Amino acid sequence: MSRGLNPGGYRGALVIIALLSVPLYSSAAPATSPKLPSVEEINSILKELADVTGFRIRKELPFALITREQVNKYIKEQIKESVKPEEVRAEEATLKKFGFAPPGFDLKQTTIDLLTEQAAAFYDFKRKKLFISDWATVNMRDAALIHELAHALADQNFPIQRFLGKVSEDGEESLARQAVVEGQASWLMVEVAARRAGRTLADPQTARQYLSSNDDSQDADYPVFNNAPLYLRRTLTFPYTDGGRFQEAIFLHDGKLGFAELFRNPPASSAQILHPQLYFGKVAFDDPPLPKPLKHSKPFVSGELGELETRILLEQYVSPELADTLGPKLKGSGYRVDETKQSHRLTLIYESEWSDADAAAKFFDAYKEVLRKKWKTVDVTGQTTDRYAGKSEDGYFVVTRDGSKVLSEEGFERPL
Repeated sequence: MSRGLNPGGYRGALVIIALLSVPLYSSAAPATSPKLPSVEEINSILKELADVTGFRIRKELPFALITREQVNKYIKEQIKESVKPEEVRAEEATLKKFGFAPPGFDLKQTTIDLLTEQAAAFYDFKRKKLFISDWATVNMRDAALIHELAHALADQNFPIQRFLGKVSEDGEESLARQAVVEGQASWLMVEVAARRAGRTLADPQTARQYLSSNDDSQDADYPVFNNAPLYLRRTLTFPYTDGGRFQEAIFLHDGKLGFAELFRNPPASSAQILHPQLYFGKVAFDDPPLPKPLKHSKPFVSGELGELETRILLEQYVSPELADTLGPKLKGSGYRVDETKQSHRLTLIYESEWSDADAAAKFFDAYKEVLRKKWKTVDVTGQTTDRYAGKSEDGYFVVTRDGSKVLSEEGFERPL
């Protein structure tokens, strides 16, 4: 499977989250002086987590305070060590071709700024060490401790780097595994708080109260996040929010045994995270085959657009309601960005397959609106029930529907 928009490729912030666990917060408490937890506090939280998950505490965890400047430097070092420049270029170009990011968008710098802004604490999977920011408020620090110690405990039982790295070339599986890692830690952060109050997420009413949240809430304390493209905001929060709800479904289905089971038999796609019944039923979809590159062109980057990213595309350019309606009907999709050998022009081939012809027709109509909105000018040269062709500032394009499949070819120098 080729690289995609998911963590198997560059995939913005999430490839660094695979190395640097950064819990996300919707609001900050009043500022107080930074404070390191005691060894006793760390061990007490680890015991609480072990009681919930059944994981064994195998060793004590080293920890230290870290400044915002040190976090920023650390993130830059991780990107330099883990991501090749051509991967950054490929990912950034793909985001722009789909319209997920504007033409002048700097993915690398935005990722650095986002994680620096968000990192109240993090667990270093490589060094097996917990870092706590010296600017974190008490409420943030306490929540972050539970989240990060959940990572540390899981890592002592199922090495996280190995777990995340096994499918590095498969974007959807990488995203699903990231949702396992962050979703478990996010769910445990809430469950521990609930248990301290004499409650549990096993109670549906408590679960609704604790797990209901706005996935994309705005907060003045996080200007970088607020101003990031919708795609980056959604993919950054998905492993925590939707991963947490997925973990709740696993807990209700399998109880304590479900924590280890997810590491032994992880989900395979964002669709399985969004719809746990697909995970329980082991339902997976294949990507449709794509047309071969044109003469004098070569593949630049390829991958798949899973349900999450298809939903984001529809929400950004059409409506959240259509995204919710059509998203679950996606059976699979693949894309490839080709590069011409002489002019280095980038073209996009994108094909999706749907549950039925009616869903494909609805997506065909929706994708026409996506094209009209992501480009400044669109000159339509031909249009029928199942074909839409024309030219934009990006080049010539044609979108066709054949039964339950929709194919879009975009950015060509000549009409197709």
